[in-house]
Amino acid sequence: MEESLSLQLLTSGLDILNFGRYSLVAAYVVCFYDWIILLDQEVAFIYPAPWNVVKAAYLFCRYYPLVVAPFQFWGLVGDHEQRVCEAYYRVLFASTVPTILSAQFIMMLRTHAFSGRNKVVLAVLSIIILGLFSVIIWVVCKHLILSPLFIVVKRTSCFPISDQPNFVLVQGAGAVQGASLVQTLAQTPFAYYYHLGMISILIAFFDGLNMFILFRHCIRERGTFGPIGQNFLRQGVPVYVITTLLNMMTIGTTYSSRLLHEAKVVPWFAYILPSALSCRLVLMLRRKASPTETELRIEYSHMVNEALEMITVELHPEETSQDFLPSTSTYARAQPPPDVYHNRHKDWE
Repeated sequence: MEESLSLQLLTSGLDILNFGRYSLVAAYVVCFYDWIILLDQEVAFIYPAPWNVVKAAYLFCRYYPLVVAPFQFWGLVGDHEQRVCEAYYRVLFASTVPTILSAQFIMMLRTHAFSGRNKVVLAVLSIIILGLFSVIIWVVCKHLILSPLFIVVKRTSCFPISDQPNFVLVQGAGAVQGASLVQTLAQTPFAYYYHLGMISILIAFFDGLNMFILFRHCIRERGTFGPIGQNFLRQGVPVYVITTLLNMMTIGTTYSSRLLHEAKVVPWFAYILPSALSCRLVLMLRRKASPTETELRIEYSHMVNEALEMITVELHPEETSQDFLPSTSTYARAQPPPDVYHNRHKDWE
């Protein structure tokens, strides 16, 4: 009976390892697909723009995950001997750090812009990002060890877990043997994933603080947002909500009382997917700030019609009807002022 339970736990551990592989591949596939379908917008709105912090952050956030993906596939999807993983497992996890921080950096820039470029907001968010970076480096350098599955299998992927004072990855006689070790991990998941979970907690806190700043600014400046600000509230806030939910789910599963949970292998979706969402947010704002000629004409036509309606109501309220108003097509051919959007929304660039 005991041997059967141990075998079941060991099999479950290997299944979770495979799930981690699948989730890693799926997360990068989503990033690649998002890049492909938005490439035309990137060429139109990002490449011609002058170099600034937002453009540099976008390009890094978009292309770094695509560049590092083959290396992570090699180390975290393929099977390797223990000596190979001992040399690379820290580097493999550390290579994810720029992906995490670049997405958070873009979120910080957007929150800063939305809050009217408040210097206090920028300072607070910058300090938190530096703190997040410090914690990640501390975890990677001090509290990350190789998965203990090498005790029972000769070749597997180079996944890490958090270390513990009484835990030693024994490579010879006297080792805590396979199934009983997996059983130990099942009984004390909090201890063995505590440090990795801290990363998700800090990211979730940062996302929550961004949303708090957004909502606070909305309440204080209610009714004063232009088209880009309104569009940001409609489409940008959901990006913050999704990333926060991803990290909250990761925290819950990481610290759950069961080993049979997806997040027991590094939560790749919570680490990688926000980079694609952040890039989408930048493109959405750039598209709104740099509309096409057709979009400008339609917008200008609406503005003219609204002005004419107001004039007609004031001069002849008893005769107001659609018959007295020029058609939209009459003004669709009008050329709008060349900088009607660029000057008004320069702060969002």
